[in-house]
Amino acid sequence: MSLPFDAARMLRTASDRTSTSMKFTSRVFGNAWDGFVEEWAPIILSFVEEALGPYGTRPLPTILKLSEGMHAAMATASFSLATGQVHLSDSTVGKPGQILEKLTHEFVHGSLAQFPEGDPFYEEGEVDYTTWCLAHAPVWKNHRESMIAAAELNIRLRRERAFTTGTDYDRKRWAGGMHAMMAYGPLIIGRLRNKKLAGDFTW
Repeated sequence: MSLPFDAARMLRTASDRTSTSMKFTSRVFGNAWDGFVEEWAPIILSFVEEALGPYGTRPLPTILKLSEGMHAAMATASFSLATGQVHLSDSTVGKPGQILEKLTHEFVHGSLAQFPEGDPFYEEGEVDYTTWCLAHAPVWKNHRESMIAAAELNIRLRRERAFTTGTDYDRKRWAGGMHAMMAYGPLIIGRLRNKKLAGDFTW
């Protein structure tokens, strides 16, 4: 799929301006995949900031392993809006696209931390769709296709859960992503950035 010209140009510009000035430590896998996280986390940090503007809560430089309990509850990663701590499940080992997608998703939470929290329609649904849009950027290089595939898989799983679990959270999360796609499309990146720069922290 090709994005609208303005959205593609925005992602290309953000990619071109991405740097790797901050260093990260990964304590997720206990093997070489920690090196993959440490290589890409600074890129994701900078790219998300270039695309969406300054962070509301900046991610901490050490990424920790997600607890087994959280993973059993169907979580794969998490972000603390209060501290900036990122957790990643070791179930993503050997899946570069999924690692990039999950880290980007959590860093987007940090970027949008000043927006109201508590409603999965916006807080999760818009982030799911925004992450899918960001996955189309050239910054991912040879991982771009696997990044897009991982973002698409996440949205498919959100749809399945919305129809099968019967929970308010799952229904609102999927519906929020669909609303973002229909109402804003890939131009949601510019929309969120402009709202932040104007100090308008409303969804």
